[in-house]
Amino acid sequence: MNYSWYTNTKSKKSPDTIHQILAFGSLSDIRSLKKIVEKRELKTLFLKYPKKIYTAPILNFVKNIILHISSIDEKKYLKNTPRRIG
Repeated sequence: MNYSWYTNTKSKKSPDTIHQILAFGSLSDIRSLKKIVEKRELKTLFLKYPKKIYTAPILNFVKNIILHISSIDEKKYLKNTPRRIG
């Protein structure tokens, strides 16, 4: 897996890299990520370090199909919602 389109960082377990792969990667990229990072750790990093880069359809796909998460605060993930400071 070469993610030079996003980062020079080689760590596939960094929250930034995980979010970028989930939001912009292909199904093959996501499948490869799931082989490197176990599902429980993937869910934990996704929930603990939210990133506002997702569109609603992609977030729903990742949340419901890939990670099987029932409910989250979507404002922390959707890029078209206002940022809350403080």
